[in-house]
Amino acid sequence: MRIRIGPTIVVCLASAVVALVAVSGCARLGGDGVTLVASARPKKADAGTPRSERLVAAINDFGVDLLMATSDGAGENVVVSPASVHAALSMTANGAAGETAAEMHRVLRIESMGTTASNADWASLLAQLDSRSSKQVLEVANGLWARDGVEFKEPFLAADRDFFGAQVTTLDFEKDDVKGEINRWVKKETHGMIGRVVEEVPAESILYLVNAVYFLGEWVEPFESESTYDAPFTRADGSQVDAAMMHSTRWMPYARTDVLQATKLPYQGDDSAYYILLPDEGVQFGDAAASLQGTGFSELRRTLMSQDGTEVALGLPKLDTECLTELAEPLSALGMPHAFDDAEADFTGMADLDVPIYIGSVLHKTKVKVDEKGTEAAAVTVSAMMTGSAAPGNEPIQFVCDRPYLFAIVDEGSGAMLFLGAVNDPTK
Repeated sequence: MRIRIGPTIVVCLASAVVALVAVSGCARLGGDGVTLVASARPKKADAGTPRSERLVAAINDFGVDLLMATSDGAGENVVVSPASVHAALSMTANGAAGETAAEMHRVLRIESMGTTASNADWASLLAQLDSRSSKQVLEVANGLWARDGVEFKEPFLAADRDFFGAQVTTLDFEKDDVKGEINRWVKKETHGMIGRVVEEVPAESILYLVNAVYFLGEWVEPFESESTYDAPFTRADGSQVDAAMMHSTRWMPYARTDVLQATKLPYQGDDSAYYILLPDEGVQFGDAAASLQGTGFSELRRTLMSQDGTEVALGLPKLDTECLTELAEPLSALGMPHAFDDAEADFTGMADLDVPIYIGSVLHKTKVKVDEKGTEAAAVTVSAMMTGSAAPGNEPIQFVCDRPYLFAIVDEGSGAMLFLGAVNDPTK
């Protein structure tokens, strides 16, 4: 599927690559080269179909799980695309069976929905994203690259084509430039911001499932470049760096919880917004992130959307960061180890082979740029909620991100997190 939406600035990019391998024997399978099987938009829903709140909640909770699982505590920036990874794994889960499928559904938070409902809701969400305004650019693309000679089951391929609009391409993995084909596709779909994600194609590989997300948005109210200057940013370990800090005093939505304060910056068109979540001093990152799960983020978002605003003195670092993460260990730790185990994995819904099929790797790459004009990117219950109010003496509320903070780029129509990040050092 390809979703295109007009010109713009704030750039976010993400790609998720799931590589399926067979234990042995597949290297002898050959073929006749490149064959395009299908390339289409989702067929099972249109823009008028209601989106599923359950799916959005699942994507967001999974995203917070993934962010916490990939944060190693070393003070590095971490950015994930909950929507990108969830889509890639959902396509993969369409070929899973038995306990492998059950584990994947639990990790993806769709166990109560089932595959059929989850697929239909994904098709609906993708169609809804396709109906956004022309003020932003959002492109979502899904693709499968299959080894020629392996007979993949039509129900599996049909589900990924019909519900996710996935392009399915058959390649001779012995002769064709599989790595180059996938990397060129990713580069094209992310407008050149992510040029390479697959470094090698193991001989046992039989299938690659790839999702790419590109977002480009301009702030409704840009920052003045004259108000950007270096300011100290204190990292989690107490050390300081000088970060290019954008400053602006403006009327903004504002909310507090018992662990963090929050605001948001809308993009032109109002289809998406950049949520800024600043943990209170002394609050651990994990506690702040966990507060977004369940109804936490939806309640926080509802509070911010329900008010006219408060005068806020905002300090936000410029950001240009890139993350490449192998998700096999984090996903196993979250509860789906069978999928990565060549002795336990069950992907018989994908193909019938004489050798087991399992996930060899899940690569996730993100890149985010935030500046005065906007963003470009290529991915515990909140309590004591209250609306913002002016500080004593009518002074603006100070909201200065001079310490580690969280951000989320959110589709305002559905509430789905397109990207979620933890910034521990804005200079990296």
